[in-house]
Amino acid sequence: MSTTLSTTDPLAFAAARRVVLCVGPGGVGKTTCAAALALGSAQRGRKVLVVTIDPSRRLAQALGFSAEASAGMDAGIPQLVPLPPGGTDAHPGGSLDALWLATEQVFAELVRTYAADATAAEAILHNPIYTAMARNLGGALEYAAMAKLQMLHAARSYDLIVLDTPPTANAIDFLSAPERIHELATNPAARLLTGGGRFGARLLGIGNSLVLRTLSSLAGSSFLTELGAFLRDFSTVLAAFQARAGDFQSLLTSPETGVVLATSASPFSVREALDFLKVLRERGLRVDSVVLNRVLPPFPPAPDRETLRAALARDLQGHVLEDTLQRVLATYAGLSAQGQQGVQARDAFASAHPGLPLWLLPQREPPPTSLTDLQELVTQFVRAA
Repeated sequence: MSTTLSTTDPLAFAAARRVVLCVGPGGVGKTTCAAALALGSAQRGRKVLVVTIDPSRRLAQALGFSAEASAGMDAGIPQLVPLPPGGTDAHPGGSLDALWLATEQVFAELVRTYAADATAAEAILHNPIYTAMARNLGGALEYAAMAKLQMLHAARSYDLIVLDTPPTANAIDFLSAPERIHELATNPAARLLTGGGRFGARLLGIGNSLVLRTLSSLAGSSFLTELGAFLRDFSTVLAAFQARAGDFQSLLTSPETGVVLATSASPFSVREALDFLKVLRERGLRVDSVVLNRVLPPFPPAPDRETLRAALARDLQGHVLEDTLQRVLATYAGLSAQGQQGVQARDAFASAHPGLPLWLLPQREPPPTSLTDLQELVTQFVRAA
């Protein structure tokens, strides 16, 4: 495939969005892409919040956060990122906040906001069943991310929310969260206990015998009665949340929400990303672009062995010549193979989705660890067409 490179704006699509989901396989630099997208949009005058549910420090590292700011993120408090000079000169008024979602904090916020009253909220939060279950919820991380995103969107405090989602398999769980809410909010607790609630049982982890034994040891002989009462009260909270915050599936598929899929050029990541693109489109989400990250350019053929040996002989004056020659050839072959992977990945996306914008980001070692690094990365998106 012949490739024409252009410098068309990689952030243009975000101007029409209020929510952007950054999705993709694990270990491909997705968090860095989310941070770059958020920074670039803030420098264009928008009030932006970048959110991660990744408990590692990758987002904090990409934004160059100090230990104190990282601690603030851990406490669930949005941290203001001081924008470097540049884009803000031409587009004043933009800002960037960063937030890490702690699952238990999000659930506590849900309970306190949507319980019938403060007394009911405290009763749920101090229930030993709630405390134990909050640590064993199946899919709790994705559920919390969905709920917080919905609350942030409803608050209208930001022009753009960029969500760094978990790796692909968990991101599919995240997309399934609306069905889980509906299941929990509309079905009685008894149905969950008997296994009739497929999504609810999975969310609450009650199919796990170890979880059941742990909860039973906490609640004693009255376990099933207390569990049923707890599920009834908690499902009431979820029903109130759904009624007031709106339908999350509608948010996912609305014109306000877009998706950026990040991947690397490795064959495994490309296959996973292509499969996930099908899931996204089947669910009615708007995929705005694919970012092919950590790409090396195609390398020309290496010089023939004798020409390279002669050049090395002049430079090394015969010292360990053969060993050096072998290492040079092996290194070049590895780089050439990586460059060819980039070409093959680009071709695979262009063939499967010819109308989908594809952006290339060069491999950068080490990854961005400061705002200056991140700002440079924003300028390095290259369109493959």
